[in-house]
Amino acid sequence: MKHRLFCIGSYAGCVMMDFVSVAFSILVSYKVYRVLELGEHAFYSQWKIIPASLTVSLFVVFVLFLSGAYRNESSLLNVSEIKRVVKGISLAFLLLSAMLVLTKIELSRYVLFFSYIGSLSLVVIERSIQYNIIPLTKLAEGWNRRILIYGAGELGTALFREISNSPRLGILPVGFIDDAPDKAGVVHRANGFSNAPKAISVLGAGKDIGKLIRQYRIDEICVAISNIEKKTCVEILERLKKENVKVSFVPNLYEVFVQKVKICHIGQIPIVEEDDAQPGRVYFAVKRSSDILLAAMLTILLSPVFLIVSAAIKLDSRGPVFFKHQRVGINGRLFEMYKFRSMTAESNPYAVNPTKEDDPRITPIGRVLRKTSMDELPQLYNVFKGDMSFVGPRPEMPFIVDTYSEIHRERLKVLPGITGLWQLSGDRQKAIHENMDYDLYYIRNRSFFLDLAVLIETLLFAFKGI
Repeated sequence: MKHRLFCIGSYAGCVMMDFVSVAFSILVSYKVYRVLELGEHAFYSQWKIIPASLTVSLFVVFVLFLSGAYRNESSLLNVSEIKRVVKGISLAFLLLSAMLVLTKIELSRYVLFFSYIGSLSLVVIERSIQYNIIPLTKLAEGWNRRILIYGAGELGTALFREISNSPRLGILPVGFIDDAPDKAGVVHRANGFSNAPKAISVLGAGKDIGKLIRQYRIDEICVAISNIEKKTCVEILERLKKENVKVSFVPNLYEVFVQKVKICHIGQIPIVEEDDAQPGRVYFAVKRSSDILLAAMLTILLSPVFLIVSAAIKLDSRGPVFFKHQRVGINGRLFEMYKFRSMTAESNPYAVNPTKEDDPRITPIGRVLRKTSMDELPQLYNVFKGDMSFVGPRPEMPFIVDTYSEIHRERLKVLPGITGLWQLSGDRQKAIHENMDYDLYYIRNRSFFLDLAVLIETLLFAFKGI
């Protein structure tokens, strides 16, 4: 009951915060428009602009609702939720633009454009706070559903990782249960973008369930055991029934259908099948055109930054300004990837990448470049050439690709990117290709609005390189 109330309160709060964010963006945009004296200098009294901002905000929230932005779901890093927000706000302001043309309402296009940019930024920031910070506060923690994960193997730890990346669900993993004696007390750590609980341990075995439920005030037990036999499953279910606790199961399809499935029914029998729908030609045309346009704009706008960084690198240490590295692109094609040099000229270019800030190979200016991700700026040239896109899996070196398994080679089916879900996750503890959750999710769910959502979140949150 308390979890349901938490969900209702979260839904209402989400709608209200979106409404306030859009209204505030419109009012600020009008102030900016007046200060900069743009356009025809149209003046609106506050008795007009305030009701107009509230009306527009109500309309945007309604479109967000139709776009599914208020579904009580949680995807990897909540990126699908952010995608629906970006899609809903973009559609709402596109419809508003059409209304201005068709009805000749006297509202400046500058105000509308600034309002769109402001609304998009504020709502994404506000949603990210709702998804990743508020659910982890002490106040919200009491409303969370406390669960034990039965099974500390690959499936159970994958479930823990996904829950940790999605605090908005209001689920608090307390610990694992596992019948294997060698797993008693083993600690498993969560990775990802949020400040979710860093680790939980194996608290006991199946025989300890009753004690653990009472000791940790458990609301639910989720069974996540790979290759579980029917007999074992029935035994576990019978044991849990006696404890008067909610039970759920993770189907053992994680390795087969890692990210995208659809469920249909034949009569009363549920059928789970892989949803392998691919984006069409329009998506690829829009993506390539957007890449070229954005790369051109950024190259022009950031040209002073290029000059300053180049001078700083030359003054900081001897060696070239740019660093060329052979990487593997789409369909296994080799290409030269460009970066600002952030390590000493003597460093082996194909050694393991630095994972700590105090790595002696990193130069003083290189440390700043890597921390702000500015070392990646020369890859705008790779985007122009068509070797890379703005959004996609990070490209890797040939000798690493040679060790790829079949599932890892899925990464080579799309253009590599400057940024992607791996960068948003902040998960640097494993090699790039070992973070297949992020890459497979992107590959199987890519769309124009997902790319836009990743770009926006990168600009707002992802300056945390090393």
